[in-house]
Amino acid sequence: MAKNRLFHSQPVFTAIGLIILAAIAFAAGPASAQGRKQREDARTCASFGARFGTPAYSDCMLEQQRRRDLKQQETLERMALTSQIAKDGQIMAERARRQRCDRKPERRECRR
Repeated sequence: MAKNRLFHSQPVFTAIGLIILAAIAFAAGPASAQGRKQREDARTCASFGARFGTPAYSDCMLEQQRRRDLKQQETLERMALTSQIAKDGQIMAERARRQRCDRKPERRECRR
């Protein structure tokens, strides 16, 4: 009887374990991505000849961050523009549908 109870609770323990692993992976994701970007920037600056601890290295690292920030800003602006275009398209489509229904109310699309 005890074996039966343990057997039925095993999926619960497995699910809890998977949830914990997913939470750890999710929490570590942004931190590891940030570390990867910093290492990439450090390699880029080193390839330019800037040594760690020098003003040139600091300037290079700041420039890499500035470049990344500008790229992110451009992406957000592009997404906002695309969203606005889609919204305008929906408004225009609805306006055209209303005009068609005003002209010919028996259309199938007008029966709501």
